[in-house]
Amino acid sequence: MILPALIQQCAPQVAPATMAAVVRVESGGNPLAMWNDTTRSLVIPGNRQQAIAYLRRAMASGQRVDVGLAQVDTENFAAVGLTPATAFDACTNLRAGAQILATAYRQAAATFGPGQSALYHAFEAYNSGRLWGDGVYARRILAASGHPFPLGAGGASPFSGQSNGRAYRVQTVRWNQARSRPKPSQLAYVLTWGAITRTPSPAAP
Repeated sequence: MILPALIQQCAPQVAPATMAAVVRVESGGNPLAMWNDTTRSLVIPGNRQQAIAYLRRAMASGQRVDVGLAQVDTENFAAVGLTPATAFDACTNLRAGAQILATAYRQAAATFGPGQSALYHAFEAYNSGRLWGDGVYARRILAASGHPFPLGAGGASPFSGQSNGRAYRVQTVRWNQARSRPKPSQLAYVLTWGAITRTPSPAAP
């Protein structure tokens, strides 16, 4: 897995734990990994030269490929300044992935407000290009970071609450408006709450 120091150096605009989770889900930490979106196939070249040659051929034939540590889509290469020759450099690829995620976060924050909810939608956009509708991927990133649901300040989940002295957590999250863009004032998700069972602490002697 990528060293935290490399992430801090190359992707300083994204929290190291967040970027590490993206890398873990996207490429498993393999800087040569590729997913050909056109042929729906995983490609793991033996060395960097083979990787560059494959990517050049794929792009020349009009295929879309997710590339490197952050699995940057070739459709985004022009926007983030990548080429087949530079896309497999660990630092350059991380920087490009962080740029894409940061842009998605700014877009999400403008729609849903800043914070963990915006980050959740930014994860969706990182994978699909849309701010909603890809919750499965977003939850994969959260799980990879060690948080099954987004954590707010102090480690509290914004999807948690207290009622009559009992703690609750989200059991399911489902899309409420699958075919239309939610307005900023509307809830994007329907949450199903379930009580958390707690084991009583033993009495003090």
